[in-house]
Amino acid sequence: MALLDDRPAAAAGTTDLLAVEHLDVAFATAGGWLQVVDDVSFAVAPGEVVGLVGESGSGKTVTSLSIMDLHGPGSRVTGTIRFGGRDLLSLPRNELRSIRGNEIAMIFQEPMTSLNPSFTIGNQIVEAIRLHDDVSRREAWSRAVELLDHVGIPAAARRVKHYPHEFSGGMRQRAMIAMALANSPKLLIADEPTTALDVTIQAQILELLRALQHETGLSIIFVTHDLGVIADICDRVVVMYAGQIVEESDLRGVFGRPQHPYTEGLLDSMPQVVLPGAPLRVIPGRVPNPDEFPAGCRFAPRCEHAVAECSAAPVELRIVAPPDVRARCVRQPGLSLAGSRWSETIARPVPEPVAAVERAPLLEVRGLTKYFPVQSSVLRRTVGEVRAVDGVDFDLAQGETLGLVGESGSGKSTVARLVLRLIEPTAGVVHVNGRTITAIQSKELRGARRDMQIVFQDPYSSLDPRATIAESVGEPLEVHEGLSRADRDQRVIELLDRVGLDKSMIRRYPHEFSGGQRQRIAIARALALNPRLVICDEAISSLDVSTQSQVINLLTDLQNDLGLAFLFIAHDLSVVRHLSHRIAVMYLGRIVETGDAEEVYTRPRHPYTEALLSAIPIPEPDVQRERRRIVLQGDIPSPMHPPSGCRFHTRCPYVMDICRTVDPPPYTTSTGAAATTVACHLHTGGPTLGGAPLASLGAAHATRGQSSNARSTGVEQQQGGEIT
Repeated sequence: MALLDDRPAAAAGTTDLLAVEHLDVAFATAGGWLQVVDDVSFAVAPGEVVGLVGESGSGKTVTSLSIMDLHGPGSRVTGTIRFGGRDLLSLPRNELRSIRGNEIAMIFQEPMTSLNPSFTIGNQIVEAIRLHDDVSRREAWSRAVELLDHVGIPAAARRVKHYPHEFSGGMRQRAMIAMALANSPKLLIADEPTTALDVTIQAQILELLRALQHETGLSIIFVTHDLGVIADICDRVVVMYAGQIVEESDLRGVFGRPQHPYTEGLLDSMPQVVLPGAPLRVIPGRVPNPDEFPAGCRFAPRCEHAVAECSAAPVELRIVAPPDVRARCVRQPGLSLAGSRWSETIARPVPEPVAAVERAPLLEVRGLTKYFPVQSSVLRRTVGEVRAVDGVDFDLAQGETLGLVGESGSGKSTVARLVLRLIEPTAGVVHVNGRTITAIQSKELRGARRDMQIVFQDPYSSLDPRATIAESVGEPLEVHEGLSRADRDQRVIELLDRVGLDKSMIRRYPHEFSGGQRQRIAIARALALNPRLVICDEAISSLDVSTQSQVINLLTDLQNDLGLAFLFIAHDLSVVRHLSHRIAVMYLGRIVETGDAEEVYTRPRHPYTEALLSAIPIPEPDVQRERRRIVLQGDIPSPMHPPSGCRFHTRCPYVMDICRTVDPPPYTTSTGAAATTVACHLHTGGPTLGGAPLASLGAAHATRGQSSNARSTGVEQQQGGEIT
């Protein structure tokens, strides 16, 4: 049995594989039927990749689930969904079941909730194969190993026997892709498959999907809110807003000549299209709930181009540019909108780093180390240790932002918890505002925490669902200042106003807010005691790009107004660069590069920094597809058994013999404001190019902010050791 069907790419004019026509989806509520998807029509040709893009609440996932008939009970679906000439909505359940997973497969956003934790990865793939194909278990098992190997799982014959919790996030997503491909489907629906992943793992998954699509002619519906990802992988784009399609065009049309103001807003919200430090453009407001849809154009309340006609009556989706560009806008054709501004931004000169005024550090971290013991399950004896943080040093001044970046597993969040002393360090010292946090007792520590607060990644899980906003935001005021309820509520109103929320919200509960509003509430809570240091631990990673822009602007304004110091933790260097004065890059428990934000971003010295930059999608289709990229293979090695020497050597394309045995000492590459400190043998006795030391990997960059490898063309695959 062949691993995948050898299907050629679609030729022009080929009959559509999937045709969705006038799709309506409604859910039963206590008040009647609530329509969440309204008159959605689009098609997918054989071998085509169609992007379905929009903010959360736009109806993307409901539309994709309807194709698979996975919308669940209590729903009403009307319209037509034709696949290979058959209307899926009228098929008997048994026929539909034979198509689902066999001819149409789906990759879900969170693989850990989609994989059964009680069964091995191999058993779950075997089940998918044998459900649709009459083969022996031995043959199905052999095919499962072949599939895992095909999607890049190292040591597939061994890993096929492992359980989901034994895989990293990127490997779980690859296993999900292997399961989806088990029966050689014709159509693959990928629902936000890279949203929760690091940029390096995202690059791996996109490269894998692109290769599979090229090899097999597989059709893909790619659901996302990230237009950079759309530029990387899609042929055509369908933009959704508030349950409707508002624009459909080819890839270059969407990025070069958008026809709907919402598309323009999404493009302008990306941090890559604005110079560092400048305010990001935001789309005001939020996507309305289905019971709040306006009668006319649903985007009109948020649109800067809206006129009275926009709200007069429902707007139809119609062709606005021949032959097949559609838009739902009464002002089209005729309204001139801006496309991606990345090319304009990248052409502007980068200001030289300005020498910082010497200030006493607010936060000093020296030799910070945290080893977690690993104990045997029976006798509870220590059998090893996880070296989560291993000798970290950095400073942070008042009014400064230090961006701490790296993949998941680098130790970033552990550093945050050690700074706040939410966990006890194994070694090292932390000073905050002249006070040694690692040495004080619990009572004094409680008082010290007034000066330092944290904003977590998921505001929904960090806010008590049973407490009102007044209670959640006001709790620190009651604990530390003993305010009465009336005084507390007045202070909460002031804090909500500070973060752009209305006082009428104080009696509401977290579930009544959008993701961006909940994150603003979490920030208000962090500001309650007037701290001097705020740690943002992946505080915007789970937000839509438009909501992300609002929060970034809010943090910038708060720093300017209050003089806050931010330790900003993230894995996306484009966001970190926009917010930060300095950047520290962390890998496997250690900082490998630190320096001025613009210097690190435009002239990275460490190969790992270069790889992180290379993994950031560029919102310019032609540039994104022609750029030379570095795709790191595998995940970070286990911190239980870190590699000897330089910890990055197992994945580094520049690896030398010295890298495998000797830990590189820190080296400062220059003096003044542009000084960068890097731990890499390339700068302390590495190879030579033309007889001169290789002084900077940044010289290989063909374009500012666009990473390329001087030793390769196309995609550079960085090979790593086996993942443990």
